[in-house]
Amino acid sequence: MNHINEVLDQVTTLVDANRKKLGVLGARAMVLGAFLEAAMPHFTTSQRAEISRSFRRGIEEAMSLMDDLVLPAEYHSALLELTNAILATLGQQSVARG
Repeated sequence: MNHINEVLDQVTTLVDANRKKLGVLGARAMVLGAFLEAAMPHFTTSQRAEISRSFRRGIEEAMSLMDDLVLPAEYHSALLELTNAILATLGQQSVARG
């Protein structure tokens, strides 16, 4: 029975650590999303085009670093969904002059 309690304690520790990591990732995503929404209206059309090109290069580089890792379909789906949403937003007409 003592062994079972040790295993349960280890599982609890692992779950707590993963919950904290997910919390940090969620907080980062929320901050970056708020920044994107705040900054986007201030970019000119030419700035959006340059940011889009640079963003695409950055995503391609990041994806190439992950080529050797087996990641779940949910990872790839979330990455593509958010990438496409950001690119679509960048592709919209800017309210700033330029």
